[in-house]
Amino acid sequence: MHTEYKRAQHTKLVLDMADRQNLDLTDLFMRAEFSEEQLDDAIDRCVGCTHPDACRKLLDSEESNVSLPDYCRNGDVFASLKS
Repeated sequence: MHTEYKRAQHTKLVLDMADRQNLDLTDLFMRAEFSEEQLDDAIDRCVGCTHPDACRKLLDSEESNVSLPDYCRNGDVFASLKS
């Protein structure tokens, strides 16, 4: 159960960070530009992060544009999806 809870937390972090990066993952899925496997890989990378609390604090801030933190293990993924 602990592992499922942790994975759920990191899934939310990935989805929230994508939203804050102005990435519409649903649209990308529908256009076959992002797959379920790629999402699973992004979540796995996030689970291995040592800064989830800092990330959640950043995402919970009132700022509309959140810069991707240097420690984000999915920075390359988000950057490639933006281009």
